[in-house]
This record gives sequence, structure tokens and C-alpha cells, in this order.
Amino acid sequence: MPAIEATPTQALSADEQEQLRQTIEMFDVITQANPQDTQSMEILKEAYFKLGQFTEGLNIARRLADTYMELSQFSGALLEYEFILQHDPGNTEVVSALGQVEDKLRASQADAVKASGGDPNAINLDFRSMVMDGGNLIATKKTSSADRVAVRGAVDSATIAAQLNAADDGNDALAKFLTQHRLVPEEVLTPALLAVRKRNGARQEGQPSASLIAELVARGGVELENLLNGILNRSKFAYLPIEYYDVDRQIVKMLPESVTLGRLIVPFDIISRTMMIAVANPFDAVGKDAVQQLLDYNIQWHLSSPEAICKVLTDSYRR
Repeated sequence: MPAIEATPTQALSADEQEQLRQTIEMFDVITQANPQDTQSMEILKEAYFKLGQFTEGLNIARRLADTYMELSQFSGALLEYEFILQHDPGNTEVVSALGQVEDKLRASQADAVKASGGDPNAINLDFRSMVMDGGNLIATKKTSSADRVAVRGAVDSATIAAQLNAADDGNDALAKFLTQHRLVPEEVLTPALLAVRKRNGARQEGQPSASLIAELVARGGVELENLLNGILNRSKFAYLPIEYYDVDRQIVKMLPESVTLGRLIVPFDIISRTMMIAVANPFDAVGKDAVQQLLDYNIQWHLSSPEAICKVLTDSYRR
């Protein structure tokens, strides 16, 4: 769990405060629709604390800790309960819950030691390997952030661009998904896929790539809202209407054009160590892998309208 630094509301500009309010509004809806979406809860908690709304932030932290318990992710639950007690040390319910987590972790560690042939009575509480940073508990990691930055900083954008140009763009996987779930008639899907392949094969540098979803909608085979809803209802993808988001073009440009324009992949916000990214095709595995190589952030992916993504790109590159 990243450390949270509370920012006095008066230290934030009006635009920053409004952006945080938008983030809270959006991710509150997302977490209500997906109660076990821990990444979204992390972002929501962070936004509340940055706005100085500590009570709301602690409520989200409690929801997050309880969710980690439900998912048997006991280390995550431990960190969240400890975080709450840093701000609310007299919370007896959380103290009790923390004791339960410690018991679960001891049992889990004992089982692991026993399975490996060791003595389960000799275990210690190394799951509590934590450090204090600015009054906030953070987990220690084997690989430091600086090490990860060094590795990713060495990634050559030109090499990534070459890999993307030579690799599958994910449209075949998307087409297969649409066919399997009968979301688009085959007589509409096949010519649309061929048209997108042809356009992307002739795409000029600096121009956004063609989207299969946009092509299907343009051909009248399906309405955009129905198509996006169909994809979301049959998958675990999250949706975000990026057209309503005030996107910082400098964040967009943190990725090379081979990724943003070439794959319609747009980073649009950063909260703590999490970067939020919109994609027009969530099945573009190669594009998403390239992002992971280039960025030293936890990534949260969101499906967005291809048209809205193209508008963000046009505005960001002023084309």
C-alpha cells in the first residue's frame, strides 16, 4: 500500500480540487458496481485524502481491508488495518480485525513451513516486515522502485515501436470475442475487420490507428453503447467515459506515439503509484505489455469509446 500524504485543500488549485472531485465521483460509481475492485478503492481512498476528506478516506480504507479479507489477501488487509489505526488508534473493531488477520497469516505461514518439511512452531512474524515513512505504513519490497525505474528507463522506445509494428494489434482477438458472444453479426464483423486491417496497414506516422469498434459502429452493425455494454457484461473490464475527464496532455505524452496513436492507448491520470489508462481495444495484449515495459507504475486499465480516445489524442498532440 503506498503511503498517503494528506494535502491541505488550500494548497490545491481549483482545477486540482475539481479533478479530484471528478475522480471521486467516477470511482465511487465503479466501486459500487464492482465491490471487490480493490485497485479502484485504492484510488478512491487516495483522492479523498488529497482533498482532506479523512473520514471518507478511512471509510474506504475499511472497505478495502474487509475486501482483502474476503479475497484471502491477508497481507493487503494487514496493511490497510494498520493504516486505519495510524489515523484512528482507538478503533476497537479494527484492532480486533487486525488480530484476526495476524492469526490468518500465522496459520498460512505455518502451513507453508509444514508443507516444505520445516518446523511450523519456529515461524516468526516476518509478514509484519514494514517500515514507517512519514507516519504512514508501507510494505517493504525486494526490488526497490529505483531499481525498477532503472530497468524500465533502459527500454528503447524505438525498439518498442518496432515490436508493435510487427505484432498483432489485438483486433483478431476482439473479433473472436465478439463472435463467440454473438455481439455482432458475422456478415458485419468480417468486412469491418478486413477494412481495419487495410487502413492500419496504410496508416501514416502521426495518425491514429483505426478501431474495429468504431468501424463496426460506422457500418451500422451495432450501436456503440450496446457494443460496449456487451463487452463489459461478458468480461471483467472496467469502463470510464474519458470524454468527461479533464486529461493532462503531459500525462498522455508519457507514452510514445507508437503506443498512444498506434494502439489507441491513452494514460489520463496518475494517483500515487497508479496510472489510469484508457484503451479502445482491451484485447490488445501486445500493446498493454509494451506499456508495462515503459512505465514504472501500477496500471489500471479502462475501456473507453474509440472516438473519445481519438479526440483526447487530437487535443494532446494539437492535430
